[in-house]
Amino acid sequence: MVMGGAAWCMDVNHEKTRLAVGTEDGYINIFTIHEDKLIYDGIFDKQIGRILCIKWDNTGEMIYTGSTDTIRVWNAISGHAIHKMTTVRSNIRKNTTMWCLAVTDDNIIISGDSNGFLCFWDPQAGILIESHESHTADILAIALSHDMNVLYCAGVDPVVRSFCKVTLKSSGKSQWVKGIERRLHVHDVRALVEANGKLYSAGVDGYLAVSSYPPKNLVKYPPLLQPPCAIVCRKSRCILLRYTNYLELWRLGSVTKDCPKLIGTSMLHQLDKEPIKLLQLETKSGESIVSCAINKDSKTIVYSTDTHVRVFNFDVVDGDAQLSKNDIDLSMNRIQKMLFSPNGKLFAAIGNNGSENIVTLFKVHKKSLRLIGLFPTMKESITNVSLVCFSPDSKYLVCADRQCAIAIYFIDNGVTAGSLKAWQLPKYSCPPTAMAVQKNTLNLVIVYSDHKIVEYNIPRRQYTEFSNNLQNRLSKQWLARPFPIINIIFDPHNENVIIMQDDSSVYIINKINDLPEKEAKILKRENGENTEDSNSILSSQFQHAFQVTKKYKHLVYLNWLNNEELVAVEVNPASLTEKLPPTLKQKFFGV
Repeated sequence: MVMGGAAWCMDVNHEKTRLAVGTEDGYINIFTIHEDKLIYDGIFDKQIGRILCIKWDNTGEMIYTGSTDTIRVWNAISGHAIHKMTTVRSNIRKNTTMWCLAVTDDNIIISGDSNGFLCFWDPQAGILIESHESHTADILAIALSHDMNVLYCAGVDPVVRSFCKVTLKSSGKSQWVKGIERRLHVHDVRALVEANGKLYSAGVDGYLAVSSYPPKNLVKYPPLLQPPCAIVCRKSRCILLRYTNYLELWRLGSVTKDCPKLIGTSMLHQLDKEPIKLLQLETKSGESIVSCAINKDSKTIVYSTDTHVRVFNFDVVDGDAQLSKNDIDLSMNRIQKMLFSPNGKLFAAIGNNGSENIVTLFKVHKKSLRLIGLFPTMKESITNVSLVCFSPDSKYLVCADRQCAIAIYFIDNGVTAGSLKAWQLPKYSCPPTAMAVQKNTLNLVIVYSDHKIVEYNIPRRQYTEFSNNLQNRLSKQWLARPFPIINIIFDPHNENVIIMQDDSSVYIINKINDLPEKEAKILKRENGENTEDSNSILSSQFQHAFQVTKKYKHLVYLNWLNNEELVAVEVNPASLTEKLPPTLKQKFFGV
């Protein structure tokens, strides 16, 4: 707890031993950092007005703070202010707000203010060294490169501008000169961090942008929920969509038997029946949904928040949707992961009892869930489950955590401590991002965060020949992809085809084709069509095993509705920004 009102800013010294917090009432609170706790040391002298930004110097002996019209230099030992540096107002009736600070290796203070000025201050003399009118509006974030020679700044004016430190030949003094500028965001930029030659930026639009120059490169990660955020109910032709604090259940439309129409390079089918929204289920008090599940006939819906687990019965009778709360006690306050088995007879819930993960299995009987057993995952070194899936025959449950551990549980013969069979896969250096089990072969396909792909046969408990051959044959283009694989499915008509997806692409791996060389490029397909061949995306044969189709902006889900229909759920980028406040209005090209 801090003294002096709400906390506005904080910073840790270079040794990671002390924490400084600036508050609403103008106090600096100091804490000593220990391995598992913070010890309150005390507060500095009170200043007038709130402290909006705070930075330690490189020695740990000084603290710099920014507030309205003022930058102060504090002695971190005595708690007294040494210098008070006042900014020059561009408008005498308008205050200048110091939004952000940075400190160079020679302890020069850099400030960004509400007038769009980037200023450099000498904390020893307490004077302004130089200033640049960098932006047309408030500067909200500043970042220095690792070598302290490049400075980045952005804010309400979202253009990210850079300044380079140069040494003048005439005087030998250093000076900051404006460099390149890039428009990475369309809305306010609130945070900038430079690491390993890349600039990470984020702001009001929710995107995390990773950019570099040279070479000129930009990747933007969207503000989407962690998968799965959609679940297909094959038996009822429905799909459950998960949002932050509510669920939607849709009945999907059906395709007419008429021949599809060719529009451009795409074959579009007409719908005989349009999709129908059957249900919108909101949480109490707007709580965020942690996990959710729905049975294949869409008659049982379960969701969990941080404090409650709720079970509902759902049905459509004479065209009317009917929802009723099920009073089943799952004896769990929070379920991290939950899912129904492919045959619809089991329900698995994974929660944490405070010390370890517990997998609880229920038998689905009509509209009720009956407890059949539970078991901990600590024995298999599973500490925080991030991925879970059933095998298609519902006999195996596969769990993976963020510490790179993967375990397989044989649950067909019971889940009691004496009869449960379980084993671990060899631990890899990176955590998995997606995994799935193929129906007939029971091959477990896993993709890791560094894009490594492995295929493991569960009954034989060994990696497949394809997996062993693939390890040194992944192309540089595949390994350099910016987005992780988030979902894996299989072609029901061809056991040799594996289908994967990330945020923007669908990848097809045909195991019987030649594996690519390191320098080989992945075959690109546009709108499901190959530029060299016009055959089907799933059945045609090509020279290389890897193919990619790029046709999505934000693809969040891909799965089979049946053996002939594939359902893809895409988020329109416009929906992520349409409810945001207005952006800074600027004139371009004299308009």
